[in-house]
Amino acid sequence: MEPVCPKCGRPQSSAVGECYACRQNPIPLRQVRTATFYEMPLAEVVQQFKYEGYFGLAPPLAELMLAAWPRWAHPVDLVVPIPLHAARRRERGYNQSELLARGLESCLDWQVEPAALKRVRPTRPQVGLNMVERRANVYGAFVAEPVLVEGKDILLIDDVRTTGATLVAAADVLLAAGAKSVSAYCLAGAGSDIN
Repeated sequence: MEPVCPKCGRPQSSAVGECYACRQNPIPLRQVRTATFYEMPLAEVVQQFKYEGYFGLAPPLAELMLAAWPRWAHPVDLVVPIPLHAARRRERGYNQSELLARGLESCLDWQVEPAALKRVRPTRPQVGLNMVERRANVYGAFVAEPVLVEGKDILLIDDVRTTGATLVAAADVLLAAGAKSVSAYCLAGAGSDIN
């Protein structure tokens, strides 16, 4: 996966600093990294994990993230999984991002705090939406708990990063609530554009 843009983690042909997209349209995240690419056969496994109730896949998927973490390890004060809206969580029965975060928690001595960020507005699934539609879909969807995030270096955990719209929306809210910085670590990266 190397070299990558030091900001968004997008693969680059050479190590030349931030990619063109990050220079033209800066993102509020300190850094974004993914453990692997969102391609077959992993894509099918993630679909089963996320949409078909195979929550037992969380430990081996967290192992993939754990194996890739040393390439990027940096100090983190608080780990926040990207939340689901309460209605979607009830429907699914679990939050896949929280399961991944919990799978990493004990191995990396992290403090995972799902209550730091809430999804207060239901959003339609991002699958099939373009970048502009994805941004509009998650705009205003999150609120942060200032007492939990103020002054902290936060690491967001999510399953798949496509355009990064969800991560950017979450980071904006966390920074507005007083977080010192926000980075993100995802199981898999899809697409080519986080901006």
